[in-house]
Amino acid sequence: MERWEIMERTVLIAAGIALIGWAAWLLWDGEWAVFAIMMAPIIYWLFWQALFEDKLGSDQPISRAERLMYWTFIWVRRLFMGGISLAFLALTVMLVVDGMHLGALIAAGLSLGAGWTALFGAGKNASMCDDLRSHRYRVKRYQK
Repeated sequence: MERWEIMERTVLIAAGIALIGWAAWLLWDGEWAVFAIMMAPIIYWLFWQALFEDKLGSDQPISRAERLMYWTFIWVRRLFMGGISLAFLALTVMLVVDGMHLGALIAAGLSLGAGWTALFGAGKNASMCDDLRSHRYRVKRYQK
């Protein structure tokens, strides 16, 4: 591991620990608990980046913690993005009933995009061309 990777990992872990402490303090206060809950994805991302992101694309064995974090992320993404997709689908139906067909078309496109992301995630590129390939690779890596 190169020096910059060690430094990056150290900073990410330190930031994750600091945010856990801050979130705990916000939860303890009570009034700001919503903000503590909103920090959970950031904390998760910090630890994923620090501990497991560099293992993608390698043949290194998968630890239980890595598998747990991966499947937790997958199901949270499916539930969250699936909910957004269903909300846009409901909006599409409402707009069609009201006769706003252009708005319904836009909402349907957003529903399809959110549904795609719920099922397959986002790949490494900004376009959708590698989403399915990345999804298949990750399922193959973490299935067992």
